[in-house]
Amino acid sequence: MVRKNIIISSLFLGLVSASPLHLKRQDLPIDSYDESVAAGADSTDTPPVGDAVPQNVETFDSNTVAAEVVATVVDTPPAVAQASNDTPPDVIAVNLLKRSDMNVARADGPATSCIVRTFNGPQVSDPDTPGAFTSYPAFSTAAIDSVKAANVPSGYAAVPNFVNLNAVAQDKSYITYTSSKLTSYDPKKCAAICDATAGCTSFNIYYERVPLEISKATQVPDAALGCPGNADAASATLIKCAFYGMPLVATSAKSVYQYQGKAFKVVYAGSTAFTKSSGPTVDGLQGPVTFGDAAINAPAPVIDHGYLRTQTFGTNVPFAPELCAASCKAQTEYNAKHGTNKGQACIFFNAFVIYKNGKDGVFTCNYYGTPYGVSYAKNRGQWDDSGNHWTISNSFGYYVPGNYVAK
Repeated sequence: MVRKNIIISSLFLGLVSASPLHLKRQDLPIDSYDESVAAGADSTDTPPVGDAVPQNVETFDSNTVAAEVVATVVDTPPAVAQASNDTPPDVIAVNLLKRSDMNVARADGPATSCIVRTFNGPQVSDPDTPGAFTSYPAFSTAAIDSVKAANVPSGYAAVPNFVNLNAVAQDKSYITYTSSKLTSYDPKKCAAICDATAGCTSFNIYYERVPLEISKATQVPDAALGCPGNADAASATLIKCAFYGMPLVATSAKSVYQYQGKAFKVVYAGSTAFTKSSGPTVDGLQGPVTFGDAAINAPAPVIDHGYLRTQTFGTNVPFAPELCAASCKAQTEYNAKHGTNKGQACIFFNAFVIYKNGKDGVFTCNYYGTPYGVSYAKNRGQWDDSGNHWTISNSFGYYVPGNYVAK
């Protein structure tokens, strides 16, 4: 069953009263960042332990979200957009909210039955303890081998400092996971699934220690059925891949563990993350041109150098430049009709991810009526007055045909 998208959109004008845009340099959109993060606050950020019922599955329909993005442009009243000094909207935030969980068919049989779970990884039984699991040599070997050049999936790169950890990714862009489709620790299989999943940009592959005996109905221990999940209960190993819509970074890894049943400790090993190594292509546009960990910094005053606006998205909207392409086109049509932004056409945008203190990446696009090349990608982050460090990753440029500039 595929669930429908539920989308909410809000418009943040962010007009700077103390420093009008015609005098202002181009800063990162830190004013709207917290609102974008808050919009995804109820999102699941990591897969459930075991094979929980129901399994959470996210779906991403770029056409539906793009329609909402366009609506935020065309529904902006010209008088508001132009304001007193003809400044464009500084920030438009579009937030895709978490959908309700998808009901997954439960196993046949009476709810009172206790079963031995299906698992796909090697059992660690001598001794069968959390410590033995996290230090099991075969898990480390598989993880370390997976990031050797010959084994890294095509089109992906291992996330630096996120290799062979006892921690798993936690990120609001979590989409879904698989265990049943894996028969081994196989990043290439996970990459193929990511490529076939709308909005997927990264994945985290790992071993998970779970209780061997569980309730058939709920997939967790149940003392009433004789599978209480005691501290010394036998374990099983699940190999999992979790999929995310945003690029994972080292700080996405969280050293978390939890208990199931009475005292069974769930832990992780061999956890490694991979992210796509290049930006996605967008139909009808030139690019992507890689800007790395820097965003375009248009010359000041930015309103006289082609800057149109910045758009941020909720943390559970994936890295999807096609959304920015739809918005760019709508901005061109709107500006021509209303004279906003001096009637400039949007001919170039810079798609990137912004982080606050290394966490909670927010997909962001800057739009321009002037094309800029890699020599203008100079904004590598900034500090605010509260001591927060704002950084950038996965920055790419996209151009309306005929407007590409190399420098």
